[in-house]
Amino acid sequence: MFGEIGTVRNEADENSLQILSLFRESISEIRLNEPESVSAYFSPKYSHYIVVHTPLNFRFPEKRNEWNLRFCGDVGVSIVELATAEDGSAYVRGLMAINGSKVYAVLPFVPIDAEKAKKAEFPEDRMGHIRAQVVPVVLPGIKGETILDIGSGFGTLTIELAKNNPDSKVYGIDIHDSLAAQSQMNAEVLGVSNVQFKTGSAYALPFEGNSVDTATCFFMLHHLEDIKFALFEIKRVLKKGGTLTAIEPLAHQHHHGPQLSETAWVELFEDVGFNAESETPEGAIVLKAVKRE
Repeated sequence: MFGEIGTVRNEADENSLQILSLFRESISEIRLNEPESVSAYFSPKYSHYIVVHTPLNFRFPEKRNEWNLRFCGDVGVSIVELATAEDGSAYVRGLMAINGSKVYAVLPFVPIDAEKAKKAEFPEDRMGHIRAQVVPVVLPGIKGETILDIGSGFGTLTIELAKNNPDSKVYGIDIHDSLAAQSQMNAEVLGVSNVQFKTGSAYALPFEGNSVDTATCFFMLHHLEDIKFALFEIKRVLKKGGTLTAIEPLAHQHHHGPQLSETAWVELFEDVGFNAESETPEGAIVLKAVKRE
């Protein structure tokens, strides 16, 4: 059995780690028991590592049993990407362990692993594919002095908005405390200083009326019970002529939440008081709306 070589620091809890599709981009600190050993475990020659750590103490749904095998057995095993390393610590993306977990081993992900990974077959992650195709096209066009990302999750896209708009003030809002705290940690590790994360609801945004230039919602609105209520609240905080960009899965690509057509989405935005346009690239609908009043 491996001995303990370090501990994990992050803001993750059991609830947030159940959103693995988001957490895989989040950053954790591995604090090694012997600070001088960082260079022994982590080298700039390798971008990815296999980390053996304390397992999660909950079970994922049966349809995600492969996650249970990887993260919820006698130990957890994560393949992580090295973000940066410094004296005593390494910062990695995608470590599926809660704050305070023990680390037992760190092994480089070597060329032979990469060759096999190219040939590996996996169940299709349809929504992941759609996000990867659509978001990078939409993100660069989003501008504004004050940008609010609603339902920011672990902050990956919010931080990208801040990088794209270095002279702007960017905010991320999520209803879960642990997600907002982890997002702020991610931004600090990455050195992105013009972004701030807050806990808040899409139904009661912690902003004054007419104070935001640009709002974004990425694959979030369909999770809400009352989308129209949230759109009215977003409209309240937007300045006159302010813009809202939303990306949603098309109905046939996603099977929970409202099954709205492209036309129905546009009509919903128009009813609230936006002038809305839409396009449908790669299984998603992109809505670009301007506040009318």
